[in-house]
Amino acid sequence: MSTVGEPLLASVFEERAEYLSKDELSEWTTTTKADRAILAKLKGPGAKLLIGPRGSGKSTLLRQAYFEIQDEGQNLAIYVNYSKSLALEPLFHKTANALQLFRQWVLLKIAIGASESMRECGLKVPTGLREMTIEASSFIKKLESGATVEFPEKFTTPTELLHALETWTKSSGLKRCILLLDDAAHAFSSEQQREFFEIFRELRSRAISPKAAVYPGITSYSPNFHVGHEAELVECWYRPDDEDYLIVMRDIVTRRIPPTLLSRLKGREELVDYLALASFGLPRGFLVMLSQLLGVEEDETHNPTRILADKAIADHGASVRQIFFSLAEKLPRYRKFVDFGGDLESGSIRHLQSYNSGRSSRSKATVIAYPGPIESKLARIIAMLEYAGIIRDAHKVSRGEKGVYHRYAIHYSLLIESNALGLGRNFSVSDIIGALSTRDAHAFSRVNPSSILGKDYVGKCTLDLLPCQNCGAPRFSEDAQFCMKCGRQLRSASVYEELIQSPIENLGLTEKKLQGLLQHTEIRTVSDILMDEENVQIRGVPHIGPVWTARIRRYAEEFVSV
Repeated sequence: MSTVGEPLLASVFEERAEYLSKDELSEWTTTTKADRAILAKLKGPGAKLLIGPRGSGKSTLLRQAYFEIQDEGQNLAIYVNYSKSLALEPLFHKTANALQLFRQWVLLKIAIGASESMRECGLKVPTGLREMTIEASSFIKKLESGATVEFPEKFTTPTELLHALETWTKSSGLKRCILLLDDAAHAFSSEQQREFFEIFRELRSRAISPKAAVYPGITSYSPNFHVGHEAELVECWYRPDDEDYLIVMRDIVTRRIPPTLLSRLKGREELVDYLALASFGLPRGFLVMLSQLLGVEEDETHNPTRILADKAIADHGASVRQIFFSLAEKLPRYRKFVDFGGDLESGSIRHLQSYNSGRSSRSKATVIAYPGPIESKLARIIAMLEYAGIIRDAHKVSRGEKGVYHRYAIHYSLLIESNALGLGRNFSVSDIIGALSTRDAHAFSRVNPSSILGKDYVGKCTLDLLPCQNCGAPRFSEDAQFCMKCGRQLRSASVYEELIQSPIENLGLTEKKLQGLLQHTEIRTVSDILMDEENVQIRGVPHIGPVWTARIRRYAEEFVSV
């Protein structure tokens, strides 16, 4: 039997679809009936917003739509990734024309994407497009690296680009241009997000269909952009309570895992189902846990065991929480909301523990219900928990005179780790699988958030705004431009510049990898990782091979991007 080398393993367990080739994506991707419905919308007319938490498969669907549109040959597909948008955020604190530079960055990346797509399809790149992109790549790289740039002499507007896209599409003999904008509006800068959606609105016509991937909870839409009217919202997130859920996740294993590793799972298939349920419908988390189960995490494969599976689930739960708590750094004004969100999550899990205690496996609950109406600050907290994937909307339910309840499923890895299913001390893997697979879909635990957060939580849950740098007076509001006391212009700190100076302990690395970096390198901050050319320092750490080298860098890039 042939062996699988490290480079191949690094590719097999790559969690982010934008780094996979067309062949890898085709060979390793499982497409469900629900996926096909989403793909039809992504490939069809009209503006769409593909919404889901991190790791839910948005990039996979966008890339799959891109390649399918190319193969079908009827429309022009343009794929653009805006994951580095936060690198432009410091401009808004230093440069008067930051908004104009950001707008050019957004538009020119689309133009470059159009040129690349046409070349890949064997189409002639129009003269106008070639001229537009001659200096565009250099301009974009300088902006993303933080270098000083001059506003281009030849610049474009959304209207001009819209007309150009229509012309290029028609001259190529194609019917429609479909814009697939990945990691769009994920920057933690509300100015950038609002500007992006103004551009998005203007890039629509009968021949141009924009689609964008967004997160729940943290996306700021422009005042003129109304979700549902301007663009249809399309949910992207596998539901672990669907009948064919485990079949889909098993198919991912069969497609992704090479035979040498797949043989190690023979007779331990229940561990695959265990991790699949614990992933809560997030393929990226499932792949990370699977690689940890098989030992790929430490670059030395071994036989899967229950202990390794439990460790993988605990680590995954910790990483999901880390994504949520990192919002306190990325959205510092919402620091108190994050604190209350942590309390709401842990308190809700305690209520589920109490509810499930003594109940049969078929009547266990994974859903918590809060009475309506949901107060605006609570809605923001819940939305931020949704962004991280900690909870998921399970829809409202009416209980007659008792009122309407808003139901939310809690991430299964967190329930498993805390034994919130009430399975006793020595529960087996089959007990967990049975409780999560055969539970009563209508069972839920009711709780009033104020009983967890305190009756006065609304008054305490306030925006944490920077005071005036001149006189120290508190800010009147988040959008205030001048101090109400001294009249000086108010300034805000750069989120990006603060994030790149964050310690590597904030990246959610395993303890072994973290200690390896601290003991064998000079790497101490996220910036140090990003500045490590060719990953020289990281590769010098014992037991860090290609798999973890790539992952550490991706963790750093994600930390300062989305």
